[in-house]
Amino acid sequence: MKYLILILFSICAYSCSTQDIQALHFLEGTWQVEGKQQFEKWEIKGNELIGTGYKLKDGKHKILEHLAIKLIKGKMVYQASVLNQNQGATIYFPLNESISDYYSFENPKHDFPKKIQYFKLREKRVKVNVLGDNDEGFSFVMIRMR
Repeated sequence: MKYLILILFSICAYSCSTQDIQALHFLEGTWQVEGKQQFEKWEIKGNELIGTGYKLKDGKHKILEHLAIKLIKGKMVYQASVLNQNQGATIYFPLNESISDYYSFENPKHDFPKKIQYFKLREKRVKVNVLGDNDEGFSFVMIRMR
């Protein structure tokens, strides 16, 4: 009986974790910031989303940041490594699970940003808020290219 309970608990824990990441699978693909030659590209790799932020300049890709959304100790976490910032360190933004209308990844100890928020507007449109103290910052809309 103990083994059955352990197996059921393990299946439930895995299913719940997988469901969390699966809810963000809509991000998979290449997204262009509206009105700019700036992009995010997200790929599903196992139970993670791996992304890259880049811009096109003179037809060449210039990587701006490496991104990931992963489960760490059962919690969904957005990771950002911005080139030439934070001494190359990855900054972690755990998901604020108390918000249900959108995905708000938050790290109140980081200087800027403190929040990175993704709102699914439509199938091919996402709004992103990048916020600091007092929820001040900037927003942009991305359009799915493929």
